[in-house]
Amino acid sequence: MWNPYGELQNLPVAVVNHDKNVNYQGTKLKVGQDLTKSLSQSTAMDFHILDSSIAANKGLSDGKYYMVITIPKNFSKNATTLLDKKPQKMVLNYETSAGHNFTASKMTAQAAQKAAQSVSEQVTKTYSKTMFNSIKQVSKGMHTAATGSQKLATGGTKVESSNQQITNGLNTLSKSSLTFASGTKTLNQGLNQYIAGVNQVSSGSQTLSNGLNQLNNKSNSLANGVSKLNNGGLALTSGLQNYTTGVASVNSAAGTLNSGATALGNGTSQLSDSANTLNSGLSQLHTASQDLTTNLQKVSSGLNTNSSQLDDSIANMKKQLTDNSSTQAQTIKTDLTNLQQAISDQNETTTSKISQVADQQGLTATQKSAILTAVNSSNSDGLTKAANTLSSDINDLMATQATAATQLNTLQATIGSSQNDLSTVIAQLATGSSQLTTQLGTVAGGMSQLNSGITDINANTSKLAQGTNQLSSGTNQLANNGSALTSGANSLSSGISQMNSQMPSLTSGVNQLATGATSLNGGINQLVSKGSQLTSGASQLTNGATQIASGSQTLATGSAQLGTGVNQITSGNQTLTNQLAQGAKKSNIKATNLTYDQIAQPATTKHTERDDAPNNGTGMAPYMLSVSLFVGALAFNLMFDIYTPRKFPRTGIAWWASKATTTGVFALGESLAVFILLSLIDGLAPVQSFPTFVVLLLTSCMFMSIVCWLNLVLGKVGSFLSMILLVFQLGGSAGTYPIQLSNNFFNAIHPYLPMSYSVAALRQTLMIGDSAIPDIMIILSITLAFILLTIIFFIIRKSRFNEIDFTKESAEYSEV
Repeated sequence: MWNPYGELQNLPVAVVNHDKNVNYQGTKLKVGQDLTKSLSQSTAMDFHILDSSIAANKGLSDGKYYMVITIPKNFSKNATTLLDKKPQKMVLNYETSAGHNFTASKMTAQAAQKAAQSVSEQVTKTYSKTMFNSIKQVSKGMHTAATGSQKLATGGTKVESSNQQITNGLNTLSKSSLTFASGTKTLNQGLNQYIAGVNQVSSGSQTLSNGLNQLNNKSNSLANGVSKLNNGGLALTSGLQNYTTGVASVNSAAGTLNSGATALGNGTSQLSDSANTLNSGLSQLHTASQDLTTNLQKVSSGLNTNSSQLDDSIANMKKQLTDNSSTQAQTIKTDLTNLQQAISDQNETTTSKISQVADQQGLTATQKSAILTAVNSSNSDGLTKAANTLSSDINDLMATQATAATQLNTLQATIGSSQNDLSTVIAQLATGSSQLTTQLGTVAGGMSQLNSGITDINANTSKLAQGTNQLSSGTNQLANNGSALTSGANSLSSGISQMNSQMPSLTSGVNQLATGATSLNGGINQLVSKGSQLTSGASQLTNGATQIASGSQTLATGSAQLGTGVNQITSGNQTLTNQLAQGAKKSNIKATNLTYDQIAQPATTKHTERDDAPNNGTGMAPYMLSVSLFVGALAFNLMFDIYTPRKFPRTGIAWWASKATTTGVFALGESLAVFILLSLIDGLAPVQSFPTFVVLLLTSCMFMSIVCWLNLVLGKVGSFLSMILLVFQLGGSAGTYPIQLSNNFFNAIHPYLPMSYSVAALRQTLMIGDSAIPDIMIILSITLAFILLTIIFFIIRKSRFNEIDFTKESAEYSEV
């Protein structure tokens, strides 16, 4: 068992090749032949190349060969099915005979698997060569494709530019078509309006034709009327001359009116002065009346003394009433009457003269009424109204003055007729004076109103003067424009004469116009009859324009989408070009045998062994040494009497010591023997030599103490139990396979077996090189425990021996 794997070259194996060669991608595959040749040259085993499977099987059954490797006929063919839809594996058949030798069957199976792996690597190399040749072709093709793709990308750019132009044109067409569609709609609407207008024109032309016919019919009457108009023009010219003469008369009358208005203004000014004077007199009269009332009250106390003064006061008051009121009021009233009469006369004179002039000029009633209204719209109405109001106020004042004078006369008569009853009369007079004072206050208020009316008359008189000035100015303008009016009348008469001379031409033109109107009416009727066709065509044009607009818009949208697609194609082509170029560059691989080997076996292993176990014998040494030392202890106890002492033992320890020297020498001897023989014959090279020997010695002592104690205590049964213990340790010490690979029973007893610790300690010193002290301590503990048990046994047995039993003679015949 020292190095069986190193002698595999002597293990006979038969090889039978049935494979048929095939062609693959231009390469001849002869996998079976190559494998046979490789095995025949291999020194891994003793391979025998045979031609017949019968001979190989007979040799396997006879034990001549430990394995037969058969290469099937489709072995190479299956190597070419890698790219097929259902690739076939290359199956290498091998047959072993475990019955002749199980270990040999395992060894040869591993060799067959290595052969299959070698074939796989060889086939993979062939695949690799073919693949790299294909890759080179792919690289060339990719380079060519990259060049073509670059051209395609360039063309795509041009297509993109052209498509952009097309898109722009289509967008312009779409916008124009929309404008065109809008224009056709406008045209359609315009045509509808045009047709409506044509209908109106047709109706109007018919009316025009009728009117022209009527005009033609009435042209003669028009000529007669123009002749009459010419005569009337001559009469108008004569009337206008009379009109200018009348305007001159009106202008003269307006001057006279202006002079009268100026005189009226002066009269109203004098009237205002007289009214102021009258007002002043009334104020004095009111003051005198108050004084009279006061004096009358005083007269009551001295009538005789003041009677003359009273008469004087009454006389003065009466005089003032008569002088300052009656005279001035009568003067104002007369002036107002004259003013009203002058205004009325002036208005009648102006109206009469304007009417005469209008009649002379042959004006119509409407024209005459308008001129009279303009003249009468002056401020004469306002002046007349103001004069009437002032006259009414003056009449009231004169009535008041008359009442006051009557009362004064009554007072004076009363004073004269009733001197005796003067006190009573004075009292009545005082009452009347008081009433007179009140009426004088009323008269003074009326005078104030009169002054206000006179002021308004002055203002209206000024306005009347301004109006007469404007009237005079207007009549002057009429007079000045009379010559122009006469000239215009002459021109009108001349134009009417010319028109009268042109009337024959007008009549002829009207006839021609009537004929043309008839022709126009016929053409318009034709235009109306064709209007429906024009409208229908315009509607069709509008529908077509709408369809064109919609289609052009759709086309523009599609062109834009096409542009986007072309952009993507161009970008994709450029990316494809770059990727193809890169792929061509990367795929341009220069493969060598190293490349093929890398593909065939891309992964390998690198084994690093931390322990020094060069062969199978070194690995098995800890187990076999432990077994040999235990067998040595069994053999020694079969040959040597470990119980009977040769002389009387003085003590139990002495008895043990006498036996221990013999067992110790044997343990030392067998330890030296196995260590030296393994080192010299098999070449055992422990990592730790001296610790190895120490472990061997301690293990030998442990096994010797255990076997000796079993034999001492149990005799032959102890020897049998020692054999049973050896069998348990052969399976439970994990000397061959790891204890984890054993069953539960051996896993349970493994920690309690002494050989488990001897095997572990020897592995440390022979191969691992770590410390074996923990295992050595357990071995020492077990050894000391059984030595102590042995000593106890001898102490107990010592009490049964007598010294007489160990005499020389008895010892010679002793059977124990």
